Amino acid sequence: MRRKAPDARMDGFQGGCLCGQVRWRAWAAPLNVRVCHCGLCRRATGAPFFARAIFALQAFERTGETTAWPSSRRIDRHACARCGTAMFAAPKDPPARIGVAIATCDAPDALRPDCHIWVDDKLPWLSLADGLPQYGQGFVARSA
Repeated sequence: MRRKAPDARMDGFQGGCLCGQVRWRAWAAPLNVRVCHCGLCRRATGAPFFARAIFALQAFERTGETTAWPSSRRIDRHACARCGTAMFAAPKDPPARIGVAIATCDAPDALRPDCHIWVDDKLPWLSLADGLPQYGQGFVARSA
């Protein structure tokens, strides 16, 4: 029997690792949802890209033990200490926020990306035909 996915409008967003030891919940809308194609994200996740949602840290909680390591001067990565699922990317610069792997969400279809970033580093065999905006490097927000 297929488990019913939670309604993100009512319950927020939640998810966990493969073994269930780490769980997370965000009770606010993500600040952004992007697919990153940079080499650091590929190596850290063991995947051809990192689809992630960024949440404000004050609207986020997690339980369970993770292992953390710096993947750059700006970002610490976190994986489940038991099963090794790549879970989070925590930027060190303000504001306080956390990137969550969309694949760890109980209802991953509720977190739809709005663009691709670092496509200059994209693997050449990967074709992006989803119609989303693509940025050669990181996304730079426009001033109002």
